[in-house]
Amino acid sequence: MNKLEKAKEIIKERIDVADCGIFSTRNWVGDEMLTVYDDGELEVDICYGYAYFDVFGLSPMQFAELEEYYNEQRKEKWKQDGLGND
Repeated sequence: MNKLEKAKEIIKERIDVADCGIFSTRNWVGDEMLTVYDDGELEVDICYGYAYFDVFGLSPMQFAELEEYYNEQRKEKWKQDGLGND
């Protein structure tokens, strides 16, 4: 499994606890982060307090694809939760 597919798998498994955003830059404001995956090439952290992901190790194109996937997953979750309009 490549890095992008692994990141998508992690997001799908954990979207319930991190549906407020996804970023490719390191958190510098001091939010408490938990690393949920790190294989030396891909790192995925979650901030449970503010419900977002930080993802490191992807190219800008890969991250753009991951961000699109994340938004699709988030929209589906919100729809299931009765929060979506469509």
